[in-house]
Amino acid sequence: MAGSGEPGALDEWRAHWRVMVPCFAGIVLCSAHGYSLGVMIRPIEQEFGWARAEISAGLLILSVIALVASPVAGTAVDRLGARRIALVGVPVYCASLAMLATAGSVGTWWGLWAILALANMTVMPAVWLAILNGYFVKSRGLAMAVALSGTGMGAAIYPFLLNTLIEWQGWREAYVILAGIALLIVFPVTFFLFRPVRLSKPESLQNSDAGAQGPASSARGQVWSVRYLKLAAAATIYAIACSALTANTVPVLIDQNLTPAVAAATAGLLGIGSIAGRLLGGFLLDRFNGNMVAAICVLIPIIPITIFLNTDGSQAWAAVACLVMGLSIGTEVDCCAYLAARHFGTRNFGALFGTINGLLLFGNGLAPFLANYGYDVMKTYDYVLLALTPLYVVTSYLFATLGRYPDFDEDGIPLQQESRAPA
Repeated sequence: MAGSGEPGALDEWRAHWRVMVPCFAGIVLCSAHGYSLGVMIRPIEQEFGWARAEISAGLLILSVIALVASPVAGTAVDRLGARRIALVGVPVYCASLAMLATAGSVGTWWGLWAILALANMTVMPAVWLAILNGYFVKSRGLAMAVALSGTGMGAAIYPFLLNTLIEWQGWREAYVILAGIALLIVFPVTFFLFRPVRLSKPESLQNSDAGAQGPASSARGQVWSVRYLKLAAAATIYAIACSALTANTVPVLIDQNLTPAVAAATAGLLGIGSIAGRLLGGFLLDRFNGNMVAAICVLIPIIPITIFLNTDGSQAWAAVACLVMGLSIGTEVDCCAYLAARHFGTRNFGALFGTINGLLLFGNGLAPFLANYGYDVMKTYDYVLLALTPLYVVTSYLFATLGRYPDFDEDGIPLQQESRAPA
C-alpha cells in the first residue's frame, strides 16, 4: 500500500477532508455511553445503594444485544446506505442516552440500556467507516485512525464534562444535557457532509456496490474462514482486557486515594493518549505490516497495569499510566477495521466489520461487569489487573499469525478462497 505521504494520498485528503468531520463527530458520539458510565457509577451507587456490578451490567446488556444486532445492522449499512442509517440513528441514540436519566430501579435501568443498545447499532463505527472507505484508499489506515480518534476525544472530554455536570446539576440532568449537546453538534454535520462516493469514484472503489454473487464475495463464507475467526477472537479478547481497565479507571484511581475530580481529570488523559496512539497507529498501518503493528500495540497495557499495581496515590504515576494506556486503546478499533478491509476487502465491510464491532461491544460490556463483580467480592481491583496480562499476550499472538494480505480483483473479490474452519 502506498504511504500516506505519497501524492495520491495527499490528493485524497485535499479532495475529501470534509467527510472526515461527520465521521469523527459520529464516532465521538457513539462512545458517549461507555465513557460516561465510569463517572456515573459512584453517584448512582450513592443514590440507590446498588452494587457496582448491577450498575455496570447496563453495558453487559448492551454488549449482548450488540453481539446479535451488529451483523444485522452492518448488513443494513451495506444495503440501505450509511447516510440513511446515520440520519435516523443520531437523534434516536441521543434520545435513548437522555432516557437513562429516568431510571428509578435496577430493572428500569437495565431496560433503558437495552433500548440504548438498539439505538447504538445505528451510530456504531461501521456506519461511519463504510462511507470513509469509499473516499480513502492510499491513506486508508490514517483516515480510519483520524476518524476513530473520536473515541479518544470522547475519552478525554466525557469524564471531565460529566463530572462537572454532576457536581452542577446531578447525574440525571448530566445525561440529558450531554444528549442535547451531542444532538446539536452531530446531526447538522451529518446532514450536510456525510454523503457516499458519487459515480465519479474510480473502478477500484466500487467494491461496495450491491450485486456480487458467489462464495468468494459471500460475507457468510468469509465469516467462517480461519483468518476471520482469528481476527474476531483477537478483537474480543482485547476488548475484554482493555475495557476491564479503561471503564474502571476512575474508580481504580479513587481507590488509590485520588479525589473524584482529580481521578476524572487524570482518566481524561486516556483520551489524549488514545488520539496520539490512534494517529501513530494509522501512520504505521499504511507503512508496515498491519498484523505486526497490532500485535505490538496490544502488549502496551502491561505497562500501566504494572504502574497501578506498584504505586498508590501518586497523581504523576497515574497520569503516566493513563497516557500509556491511551496509546494502546487508540489502536484497538482502527487496527481491527483496517485489517478487516485488508484481509477481506470492502465489498461486505459493513457486515464483516459490523460483526467484529458487535464482538468489541460484547467484550466492552462484559469486562466492566466481571471487573466490578471481582471488586464486589475482593474489595480491590488488584486481582482483576493481575488477570489481564495473559489476555494481552494471547491477543498479540492471534494478530501476529493472521497471515499475508490476500489479493483482490477489481470488484474487491478475493482471488483465492480461504479454507473454512472445521465444523
